[in-house]
Amino acid sequence: MTFVLIGVLLVLAFLLVHYKPAVREGFSSAAVDPTFMPACAERSTAAQSLLMRIGPIKSDDAEEFRLLVSKLCCIEGDIASAGVGTYRTIPLQFRTSHDMEPPSTFVGRCLRNAVRERDITLVIQKYETRGRELLGKLLSPCAEVEAEFTEVVARTHLAMTSFCLKEQPSMDRPAGPRDPGYWESDEVAELAQYQGISSAPK
Repeated sequence: MTFVLIGVLLVLAFLLVHYKPAVREGFSSAAVDPTFMPACAERSTAAQSLLMRIGPIKSDDAEEFRLLVSKLCCIEGDIASAGVGTYRTIPLQFRTSHDMEPPSTFVGRCLRNAVRERDITLVIQKYETRGRELLGKLLSPCAEVEAEFTEVVARTHLAMTSFCLKEQPSMDRPAGPRDPGYWESDEVAELAQYQGISSAPK
């Protein structure tokens, strides 16, 4: 009987030493929960407010709206941040319902100045149209919700037009008719064309 009691006590001691219950921090909030606040949402208070509104909703539409808002914020972050690159947009999922191309591809083209104003208009228009459609399904019409979503879209649009449409350097030709590269002095204009090294006289 004594050996049985000792054995039980040893097992209990072993469990107490090696059992470590999962510790949950008491200060966790929706702002750091990827379910409610996906990537890049911390960049915009309007985006955070929108995502908090749909936080309790569990549906495919809510999931897509979270992804759409995340893309808008991450595109703006990648374009406008000092360390230019596709660091935030590259892990984001491509969805044909609101994407014209993968977000990282668009950001890459933007950083190479390979985006035109019409590209930006079409991309923003598709995000905005789909976002408003999803909002209509998820929340009742509200001026405050509309204003918050408009702010998120406008912030991304401003970043695109500010950084993607920079004039590219012209290295192979002058910028225009008044550029000094087109000017040629009279002395140089009268020179004969260079014919190359002629063969030695026979």
